[in-house]
Amino acid sequence: MKNRICALFLFDGYADWEPAMAIANLNKYSDFTIVPFSISGQPVTSMGGIQVIPQKSLSQIEADPIDLLLLPGGDAWEESGEANTALEALVNKLISQKKVIAAICGATLLLARMGLVNTIPHTSNGLQYLKQHCPSYQGEAFYQQQPCVAAEGIITANGAAMIEFAHSIYHTFQLFDDQMLDNIQALYKSGGMINRFQEQDASAE
Repeated sequence: MKNRICALFLFDGYADWEPAMAIANLNKYSDFTIVPFSISGQPVTSMGGIQVIPQKSLSQIEADPIDLLLLPGGDAWEESGEANTALEALVNKLISQKKVIAAICGATLLLARMGLVNTIPHTSNGLQYLKQHCPSYQGEAFYQQQPCVAAEGIITANGAAMIEFAHSIYHTFQLFDDQMLDNIQALYKSGGMINRFQEQDASAE
């Protein structure tokens, strides 16, 4: 039975691979329902050229039922536009309700502009990246040069950390035990589990 909700924000040019692993396993192996939404509710086209039809518009999204807000990266976050301000009310309400916000790549700029990472450990596409695109950013002392960082309900990741991003989400919601989390990491980072299966097949011959 699906009891929890992951609201996935979509926009034209969003980096479709960045949330892919996280939402696939959330949908298949957990009680999360994935609810994709865009600002207008109209179809969007991903960076990979795939047209996606959201289920809802931003105005139809209510904060109360949401357990996880997932924000993928994309060039739009680096530009002045609606995506950079329209979500602020929703994000603030979710923060006040102690819900989880997960932002990867350029989406971390939204959190920086809102001042949400000024006093907690976080990461992004580099410290200079945050400074360049967010002059008001004041969280340098808390920046960590890591693929993904989770602190106080906020998960941030750089654009090359799709696997670590998904892993952190799974860990935050305790979706798998530690051994399974290690196996997932090994499988997707280096083909570790596949290599183990191949080794077992070879030894059985």
